[in-house]
Amino acid sequence: MLKRTVALGTAAAVALLSITALSSCKKDDGTPETTGSAVTEAETGGVNTAGITDPLTGMSGYDEKYVGRKPVAIVVENSPAARPQWGMSTPDILAEYEVEGGITRMLWLYSNIDKVPDKVGPVRSARHYAVELALGLDALFVHCGGSDFAYSTINSHVNNGTMSEIDGMKSQPFFERDQTRNVSSEHRLVLRGNGLRDWVTSKSVNMTLNDAYKTPFTFNASTVAPNGKDCTDAKISFSASYNYEFKYDASTGKYNCFLNSNARKDDSGTQCAYNNVIVMYVDMESMGTAAGHQNVRFENGGSGLYISAGKCEEIKWTKTSDTDMIRLTGADGSALTLNPGNSYLGLVRSTQQSATSIG
Repeated sequence: MLKRTVALGTAAAVALLSITALSSCKKDDGTPETTGSAVTEAETGGVNTAGITDPLTGMSGYDEKYVGRKPVAIVVENSPAARPQWGMSTPDILAEYEVEGGITRMLWLYSNIDKVPDKVGPVRSARHYAVELALGLDALFVHCGGSDFAYSTINSHVNNGTMSEIDGMKSQPFFERDQTRNVSSEHRLVLRGNGLRDWVTSKSVNMTLNDAYKTPFTFNASTVAPNGKDCTDAKISFSASYNYEFKYDASTGKYNCFLNSNARKDDSGTQCAYNNVIVMYVDMESMGTAAGHQNVRFENGGSGLYISAGKCEEIKWTKTSDTDMIRLTGADGSALTLNPGNSYLGLVRSTQQSATSIG
């Protein structure tokens, strides 16, 4: 089976967008914060000649008006008080990663701003490795606050013109506190997609994507099972409190998601399910702070798994700098393609690899 490179894009010059302080948000310490064939760009100039496809899902029927538009990356909380999250079944790609104390946080990726639903959240603070994921897609990065390390990375790239970001720390009409849940305010900050779109239009925010990012992934034209063993049930563990299971439903071609044995659903009751489950085992280390901030050693690269269509394939991945793309390959170094559809991307600490179970 012919395979081609899958990558999250490299950094490119974009318009600057930096929004500061929303006084009701908090710092991390709780104090207020001031094979089918794949389509490639080289072959088609970024457009599938059989029909325009979504750059993050590979699905056909993508509206031409979105070609060359920046994706959106939104930081969303995943602590128990945040559940069920608003809109969690809607991202094209849901990336999940460990933060302090063994909890996880998520980066929701949408191929264009019009896909962002009218209620997303709870939006929370950034970590520098989430910023690096967004940099690799030239995405509009949306968050509320962040660690000092995250702000250092954000400010560096905003100042040199390689990043656009929106910080919920500054009051804007598209952020609001949900009033329906009896939890503290940091678990209730939601982003309104319609308001975000209106604001971006009214402020003439530059949402033009650099050409280098127009095809961040390559996809099979139709579903092709990966080269590997059968996988109808996959279990991964971020920590003792964050244990995931993905159960394959052959009737839908998707893996239904479960967290700690409970069906993973969004606020509407919709089960989260994915055509592709990608696991990247990452080296992590302490940043030596009292809060316990972590660092992902992207420069080390690593191994992982690609799970789709009832099969599981061992993979490798690399990312050599903040702005470099993530490159996925087979275990033998051959380039990799994804099946069309939405994806779950889990950045699992390498010391947790032994907790993975494939059956």
